[in-house]
Amino acid sequence: MSKQTATLQTISLTAVGDVSLGDHPVCFGHGVRSKIDHHGLDFLFSDVSGDLGNSDIVFGNLETVLPNDKNSSDLFDMEMKGRSEYAAALSNVGFNIMSVANNHAMQHGDAAFHETVSNLNKNNIFPVGIGENGKSNCYQFARNGVKIAVIAYSLRPEKYSKSGALYAQPRNQNIIKQVESLYKEGYQTIVSLHWGEEYLHYPSPEQVSLAHHIADSGACLIIGHHPHVLQGIEKYNKTVIVYSLGNFIFDMWQKSTRESVIFKCNLSKNGVESYELIPILANRHYQPIKLDSNSADKLLKKINTYSELIKEPRNPRNLKTEMEEYNQLAQKAYTRYRMQSYTYFLTHIYMYKPEVLFKSLTRFIKRRINPEHP
Repeated sequence: MSKQTATLQTISLTAVGDVSLGDHPVCFGHGVRSKIDHHGLDFLFSDVSGDLGNSDIVFGNLETVLPNDKNSSDLFDMEMKGRSEYAAALSNVGFNIMSVANNHAMQHGDAAFHETVSNLNKNNIFPVGIGENGKSNCYQFARNGVKIAVIAYSLRPEKYSKSGALYAQPRNQNIIKQVESLYKEGYQTIVSLHWGEEYLHYPSPEQVSLAHHIADSGACLIIGHHPHVLQGIEKYNKTVIVYSLGNFIFDMWQKSTRESVIFKCNLSKNGVESYELIPILANRHYQPIKLDSNSADKLLKKINTYSELIKEPRNPRNLKTEMEEYNQLAQKAYTRYRMQSYTYFLTHIYMYKPEVLFKSLTRFIKRRINPEHP
């Protein structure tokens, strides 16, 4: 990777992984939101705020809603949910674009989604990834003849809304058509994709194939989210593809889910001119902390290893077979995570309030009886 070298003819961009400002179900009562309630939101970003506020565009994937409603005593109503005032704090740190196209955007209903969008807008954060006639809404920025567009889509199944997602989901090659249209208008287009399977350090052959099609349509940068772990980076022709940035702010506890990078790049009329990665590791308070040089080098070597695993389908005719093999690995990774979740719950049982324990155990039993239970 090349070091960032800003010029008057470039636009600087900083991108981070998933930003969850609520309490994860397994960490309810001591997750991210609980930490914010105790220490304040600025506390979370204290070690990296200087790296977020010095770019023209600062982008992240907002994995929680930020509605206006008050506290609730209901466990399910409060998990993965932040507060409306968090939007102002995100703006103060430097964020000016956040994707709302992800599988948790509709978790608390249409009203919470609309309120989140409104609260971001009120605080000068552009909520990209809103569905508009089957396409993503689009952030556009221009300076010194350099035109940048940012769009966002979620490729994950929508499981919370029966009436349909309000964020952008691709249908009939909408991503490619939108990228092609923006390319014809002279935009260097950045595509954020919420995609892939969780806890695997490399994308599926199907993802690689799609990324290459989007790149061929004119995208200069593709930024991936959702797997909760880092994946590799690919330079495909002129396009930089960051398959997964992992978690930036999230209350997960396995080391692989706490490793991430801050991606910084400069964009010109020719696309991505240069980029750099700032390795980070979330501590026990969920703060992203920049790594020392030795630890940073080790994480960068891991990313290089992950990059070597990126493969297109060996034979397009065998894509179905290759995807079946990949999905089997993904299921094993998810099963390992579930077992680790149960272990975490049991070994940290002293951290839960009695009512949380009761509701969590009740839900566990209901899920064993009915896997479709929320």
